[in-house]
Amino acid sequence: MLTSRQKEALAFAERIKSMGFVVYLAERGDYGFITDDTESRVLSFSFDDGGSLGGNYGPPSIESGTGWRMDKSPCDLKTATDVREALYANPPKFVGRGWRYLTTVKQHLDAYGNSSRYVRI
Repeated sequence: MLTSRQKEALAFAERIKSMGFVVYLAERGDYGFITDDTESRVLSFSFDDGGSLGGNYGPPSIESGTGWRMDKSPCDLKTATDVREALYANPPKFVGRGWRYLTTVKQHLDAYGNSSRYVRI
């Protein structure tokens, strides 16, 4: 039996996939990430905390961490243009200078794939 958060995340993943994007859902079922055919960027989403989106970068640093939380939520991604804009957003200035690159799908899966057990939807 799926929880309400898992149902919400799965419906979101299916909707984003129907727009032409690639979506991975964690085994837990309430979070995952979005990418496109290039797999050059990762847009994380979660329904564990009321619904959030985050950009991802590296390398991990004390100054900048591994990403930033966006001021948009999954419900704000209504069109393919909305998704693309969020996926290709750049880190805001407040994150500092500790990051050097935007995370690719391969890098994200290498770092978190074993613990999250992502499944491509």
